[in-house]
Amino acid sequence: MGTRFLGEPFSRSFKGALMVLCILLLLIQCSLAATSNKSSHHFYKWEVEYMYWSPDGLENVVMGINGKFPGPTIRARAGDTVHVQLTNKLHTEGVVIHWHGIRQKGTPWADGTASISQCAINPGETFDYRFTVDRAGTYFYHGHYGMQRSAGLYGSLIVDVAEGEEEPFQYDGEFDLLLSDWWHKSAHHQEVGLSSRPMRWIGEPQSLLINGRGQFGCSLAAHYSNDNSSLSQCDITGHEQWAPYILRVDPNKTYRIRLSSTTALASLNVGIGVSISTHAVHI
Repeated sequence: MGTRFLGEPFSRSFKGALMVLCILLLLIQCSLAATSNKSSHHFYKWEVEYMYWSPDGLENVVMGINGKFPGPTIRARAGDTVHVQLTNKLHTEGVVIHWHGIRQKGTPWADGTASISQCAINPGETFDYRFTVDRAGTYFYHGHYGMQRSAGLYGSLIVDVAEGEEEPFQYDGEFDLLLSDWWHKSAHHQEVGLSSRPMRWIGEPQSLLINGRGQFGCSLAAHYSNDNSSLSQCDITGHEQWAPYILRVDPNKTYRIRLSSTTALASLNVGIGVSISTHAVHI
């Protein structure tokens, strides 16, 4: 038999008590952290379906969410949880949503990459996307199955700074602008053409949209142009689905402009022109 020391029982008891104490301290710390956490939970219930719309003055079929095109804007703070319960109301195709720019730490199945991180949501089925937005910024979401983004399945995702933090710059208001390309031929025409051998290019888009609005076959600038022969003025009352998106501002105020390009095939260069020298633009 080996030699036993009188201090062994005491040593074991002390180690056990110390371990219990460490566990208790850890639990208290986690409880305090959960109590002080000001993150929120944002729930959205969406139905994706095709519908008639006039993005550029010509009625066509678009893919919308809850009867809206573009889809609803999601707004949250850094650290918040976003929960989107999505039902596929399309009759003949699956659907997934990719949250562009969201890192999906710990939730790779919510990334919306069909046949890679999740199965496509079949017609009539419902899938729950749950994920944390961990960084403030300007993001967007879009369909990631076939050419569904080109069909109009996209929208804004804005993440403000966490509760208690401040933006690095101050402003009085903001505008969220989604830039997209639009073809009069369907997304299925694009998909078949791009996958053909040889490839059949669908051509340049008929319109460029800002927040789902554009003008085809007419010009908003015709009213101010001397060349009336080549420009047809748009006949707009302001209530049309394709009426231009107007940024309304007040004097001596500072505004933030959030820009997201949701284009499917077109590449855009955006220039901001300031016609009055007293207007300052910071990028």
